[in-house]
This record gives sequence, structure tokens and C-alpha cells, in this order.
Amino acid sequence: MRRLLCMVLTGAVMIGCLCTGTGAVDESNVVSKEYETTGTAIIRATRNLDWTIKANGTVVADTSFTMSAGETVWIRANYSPENASLDFGLVDSNEKFHYINVTTGSIDKTIEIPENGDYTLAIRNNSSKSVKVTGVVRY
Repeated sequence: MRRLLCMVLTGAVMIGCLCTGTGAVDESNVVSKEYETTGTAIIRATRNLDWTIKANGTVVADTSFTMSAGETVWIRANYSPENASLDFGLVDSNEKFHYINVTTGSIDKTIEIPENGDYTLAIRNNSSKSVKVTGVVRY
């Protein structure tokens, strides 16, 4: 009886697993609304980075966000070759580049927005070799 019950339950689990639908989500630019709770802003967007930046070149994101002074943008990424010099930052609506220079192969920094305006993520490659950058940015 016990063996029969185990076989029936195993069959039910297998059928449940086989009949469950699956799906993929493109998280390259997942956007959600911003809510204010006790003075702390919740993330409004997350963007995955998978960029190749030519030698002495700059890559700018295709999406900008309206940000208020004091809000922050968190950048966490790795790049190769690790000895390259990259500037990670934000271009404001006046085309001023607010950046952090990195020479260690990775970044895990937060940039505070200096004034209200539209901001776009940008990465400048200061090296003479092409650089591959992967990571995540949270607005």
C-alpha cells in the first residue's frame, strides 16, 4: 500500500512539473513606478549592462530618466581587460558628464544626482583597447 501511494504521488508530481508553463522575462530594462515611503525612494528602473566599448570611445544608453536632486543611481559592473581606465557616469540635460573613474576591472558605486533634470547612463573608455562591460544599473 505504501509503495502504491509513493508511486501515485511521484506520478502526480511529474505531471505537475510537465504541465507547468514556463516563460522568459527580458530584464534588460525593467521599469516600475517610484513610490515614496517614509522618505526613502524605491527603485524605479533596473538596467542590465552588456556593452562593448571601442578604444577611446563612449557608449550612451538609449533611455534617460527624469531625476530629482538628491536621488541616487547605483552602478555595479565588471569589465575586461581589468587594467583599462573607464569613466562610469551620467550625462545631464546640459550634456555635462558626472562620472567616476575606475581602473580596477569593477565598480560598485552610487552617484548622487546634483540637480533636477534628465540623466542618461554613459561609459567612456579611456584605454587603447576595446572593453567588454557587464553589470547592472539601478535608478
